Amino acid sequence: MRIKLLFKALAIILVLLLFRDVSISQNSIGTCKVLLESISKEYTGKCKDGLAHGKGIASGIDVYEGKFKKGLPHGKGNYTWKDGSYYRGNWRNGVKSGTGSFYSVDSHEITKGIWKDDAFFKEIVDPPYEVILKTGVTGVNFHEDNTKTLYQIQFFFLTLGTQSKSAAGLQIHSTSGQTEVSRDFSGMKNALFPFEGTVQFFATSKLGGTVVRYEVKFKITEANSWKIMIRY
Repeated sequence: MRIKLLFKALAIILVLLLFRDVSISQNSIGTCKVLLESISKEYTGKCKDGLAHGKGIASGIDVYEGKFKKGLPHGKGNYTWKDGSYYRGNWRNGVKSGTGSFYSVDSHEITKGIWKDDAFFKEIVDPPYEVILKTGVTGVNFHEDNTKTLYQIQFFFLTLGTQSKSAAGLQIHSTSGQTEVSRDFSGMKNALFPFEGTVQFFATSKLGGTVVRYEVKFKITEANSWKIMIRY
């Protein structure tokens, strides 16, 4: 009998402790404040000393998702205004600060740049092309191709002063366009931009005797026709 009563008492104590923990957890969430008024209505995320601190989502008139510090957006975060405009980038003490991108619903344009103390400071213009990966090759050059054929990307392969329009075991992978590989043309036609592509081929090393795999991965953002010279 005493053992049964003891077990019942322990069970009651465990239940009380469980409800106590739930209550503490709910109270902690309820007292975790966001100090930026436009997003201070609801908050879900990490908390420290009663303030949003760490990753979280806050909403009110607007919505913010990202990092907080002492109740304010701080670090990387995404802020969306009620009209649909948004900012994706860095924050400091509740204001835009550092690199980021702003989209305006009114102009339907995205501005990428640097902000200081919530004010736009300097625009960042992406280069028209970029080499993402280069394996084995000695150089890659991009040239605008002012031909009648629009949005065509053609590859040329250069080694020891000799130029060719093809290469052994040539493989081309891309995000758009139609691939064409022949003795007279190697590349893509009807490309869409931004364009990403990967070129892989094999050739004997300059020292001779060894077959080497070459690879170039690149990105082009400017819509045009292009000639890409790959030296190896």
